[in-house]
Amino acid sequence: MSVEVLDGSTIREFIEDDQAFNGWIDDRFANLDIDHDGFLSYGEMMKELKSLRVLETHFGVDVVQAETKQMMLAMANGLGFLPVQMVLEEDSLLKKAVERELAKVTA
Repeated sequence: MSVEVLDGSTIREFIEDDQAFNGWIDDRFANLDIDHDGFLSYGEMMKELKSLRVLETHFGVDVVQAETKQMMLAMANGLGFLPVQMVLEEDSLLKKAVERELAKVTA
């Protein structure tokens, strides 16, 4: 975990970058799909459900991408333009958004 500073635009710009966002979703899906059958069983999702503290009724990757985008846009709108500090897990979507933003600044 690390403490990072972000605002709504950090999240919005990350999810609007289809390559970065979809790449993260695809990697996360691949890590969760333990038996590599292209579907997530309830057992495979339990860890993710517990970490998100969200119970979903849909487990297909396309639905998960769309729902994740909606949740992240809602979070971005809630944060607005004022920066906030958050404790983020290393492989979280928000951490990837912050890393993407930092890479743009340092490039």
